[in-house]
Amino acid sequence: TTTTETSAVKEFTIETKNYSFILSEIKVKKGDTVKITLKNSEGFHDLVLDEFKIATPKLKTAGEEAIIEFIADKVGAFEYYCSVGNHRAMGMKGTLTVEE
Repeated sequence: TTTTETSAVKEFTIETKNYSFILSEIKVKKGDTVKITLKNSEGFHDLVLDEFKIATPKLKTAGEEAIIEFIADKVGAFEYYCSVGNHRAMGMKGTLTVEE
C-alpha cells in the first residue's frame, strides 16, 4: 500500500485599512497551496508578494475583493505589501512565513 501526501490548501482573508493589513502574519508549510482573499474596507490598495511573482489588482471600492492563489515552494520569511503610493513605507505590509 502506498500513501501519497497531498499539500493542503491554506486559506486566509486579509482586510485592508488605510496603511495597514488586518492579518499581518501568515504561516504555511512548504508545498501548501496558499489562497488569499484581499478585502478592501477603505481606500485604494493591492497586495504584492514579489518572491512568488503574485499581485492582486488594485482595489478601489470599499467591499471589493480579489483572490490570489499560489504554491508556497520556497522556505523563508517573505514580505507582502501594498504597492500603492507610499503605503508600504507607511507600514502597510505583512510577513508570509513558509516552513519546511
